[in-house]
Amino acid sequence: MVIPTPLRFADQLRPLLRALRKQRGLTQAQLGARLGFSQARVAEIEAHPGVVGVEQLMRVLAALDAGLSLQPLDNDAPEPPSPIEAGRGARAAARSRTGSW
Repeated sequence: MVIPTPLRFADQLRPLLRALRKQRGLTQAQLGARLGFSQARVAEIEAHPGVVGVEQLMRVLAALDAGLSLQPLDNDAPEPPSPIEAGRGARAAARSRTGSW
């Protein structure tokens, strides 16, 4: 079961879309057939959900018997780092451990 997850960045959809598809017992080719897409297009959507239009994303979610819910953000909660900031943090930590870069 996929647990409701607050998302702030499109890249956070990657593992969720794949998990939903697998939970439904579908291959990329089978999901593509439901949508009229090629297997390659489904793979592209799973790999780069941020470049997919909202209409296409909604079609994929509907084919997976899933939906999208919007809710106000809890402004008191700490903001998670963006994927870019998270990458910078990992590189900085690696530099401090190795003393290089």
